[in-house]
Amino acid sequence: MVFLGPALLLYLLFVAYPFLSSLRYSLYNWNGVGPLQDFIGLQNYTYTLFSQDFSPFFWRAVAHNLYFFLLSMILTTLIGLTLAYLLMTINERRSRWFQTIYFLPMVVPPIVIAYLWSMYLEPDSGTIPVLLDSLHLQSLNVPFLGSTTLALPTIAVLQAWAGMGFPILVFVAALINVPGELLDAARVDGAGRWRTFFSIIFPIIKPTYYTILTLNFVGAFGAFDLIYIMEGTQAGPNYATDVVGTLFYRTAFGGFGTTAQGMGLATALAVLGFIIVMIASAILVNLQRRAVVQL
Repeated sequence: MVFLGPALLLYLLFVAYPFLSSLRYSLYNWNGVGPLQDFIGLQNYTYTLFSQDFSPFFWRAVAHNLYFFLLSMILTTLIGLTLAYLLMTINERRSRWFQTIYFLPMVVPPIVIAYLWSMYLEPDSGTIPVLLDSLHLQSLNVPFLGSTTLALPTIAVLQAWAGMGFPILVFVAALINVPGELLDAARVDGAGRWRTFFSIIFPIIKPTYYTILTLNFVGAFGAFDLIYIMEGTQAGPNYATDVVGTLFYRTAFGGFGTTAQGMGLATALAVLGFIIVMIASAILVNLQRRAVVQL
């Protein structure tokens, strides 16, 4: 208890207390200044979920967060797991070098990544448009961040790329723990590389797979910094990159352009996002436990 006490105190002070306070704020019509006086019960929640003025923004933001999750899941599970599997086929020294290279974007501040990629994707003089023109691929030279159809997937890919190093390291650690005698037995039985992976390796690392999915879902609903830096508070173009984080920011601190503003409404929005994350995380954790039991 002596060792756990300081960490528990910090958790209660900076996590539990703010969360419980937000539950209280969400029940008031409050602009963030002065005492809580105008109690309105669950009206902030009903306004967020069902009103004609605000609910379309909320559900569109949730849909964009889910899009973030699906794209990051595909990239980390297909590309990340494939890279981790390939790293196991080379010598250890080279594998560690590649792991370090893959992990480098994670230690770079998001503001730096967003600023650099904004310059790379700049339509007129950016590195990528210039490269496409030099390769005579002018048809691919499109305004990635200025297109309502390409802006969201572009930022989602950048976020997945920036965080790819962590799942690769986790998958490598899981692959190392696969018993070698099982792989040797499969090789003796004539199983190919892909047959060995799907019949032996993947069932063993499935709990790790669900862990990565859970972290991806939490990270997808925490998406904010790259969108804020690259597309602004309005999550342009035309709210094409709007997520729960940017919607919360505009609702709480202004810039929404309507009367749907206030700290009470914003905290209700945050609580709803928290509920979505908790439900999905509970489902994924349950799947992870079942995978562990099956082992």
